[in-house]
Amino acid sequence: MQFMSIFTWEPGRTGEVMEMRAVEKTPDGMIVINEWIDLGSNMVFRLVEVEDPAALLKAGSPWADLGYTEMHPVMEAQEALRHLGG
Repeated sequence: MQFMSIFTWEPGRTGEVMEMRAVEKTPDGMIVINEWIDLGSNMVFRLVEVEDPAALLKAGSPWADLGYTEMHPVMEAQEALRHLGG
């Protein structure tokens, strides 16, 4: 299943966040499809695919003291339309 992860951090912590990101290891069971940085704020969007939701816990845990994470299950619009019969 795919999830859009939104990570936000406080101003002044960008250096710490970027250092952590540079050495981050993706846990087994999770594939990072793509990642985007919001150039106007302290926010990163990451599209991931997971086989086991526990991988989301493993991925987010090291970041808990640096900021706030939102996790949203997502599906491509065309696929959703097919499932809804549209």
